[in-house]
Amino acid sequence: MSGIEREYRRRRALSVSWWQITVTVIVGGNIVLQVTTNPYASRRWYVTALAVIVLARVVPAVLYRQRGRTVVGAQGITTRDAIRTNTRTWHDVYDIRAELSANGRIERARWTTYVYDNDGRRTRLPYFDDWQLPDFHTELADLRAVSARHRGMAWELRPEVEDLIRRRTRNSKIWGAVYVAAFVVVCVAVVFLT
Repeated sequence: MSGIEREYRRRRALSVSWWQITVTVIVGGNIVLQVTTNPYASRRWYVTALAVIVLARVVPAVLYRQRGRTVVGAQGITTRDAIRTNTRTWHDVYDIRAELSANGRIERARWTTYVYDNDGRRTRLPYFDDWQLPDFHTELADLRAVSARHRGMAWELRPEVEDLIRRRTRNSKIWGAVYVAAFVVVCVAVVFLT
């Protein structure tokens, strides 16, 4: 593609791994079993909790499939996910990078693309990956080359922004570990307190 106006949306079906389907069925089946066999609990409360849990998981996934896209234009990059729309002008864009996806993700994509701003914040570009684009690396190189003209500067690394990116990455990993630890503590507490 030679122009800057581009839209990346779902072209191929997303695949869900079998272990995620199995875990979802086991957890959902356990909730249904608890709702139908627990004589002491209010069934209305369990049914309401089950409905909220299912809706909280299903609605964003359906909205992401319908709304999710990355739109690139002369003004900048716009990303749309299930709920939010985020626009970055070219002057706010620091870099566009492809990174190897972590193992265990839902998508088959090995490479995921992020746009970084001058504060070191990153935003995932929906459907801009090697699963949706047949010639992903060529498309990424072409997008970087064409967008450099609109940015008014070449893609150069700045040490202060790289430090911010590293700091934000480290902080997100720490918070991720805190959330996992809190979840494990709650699960262990539920096992021992019930």
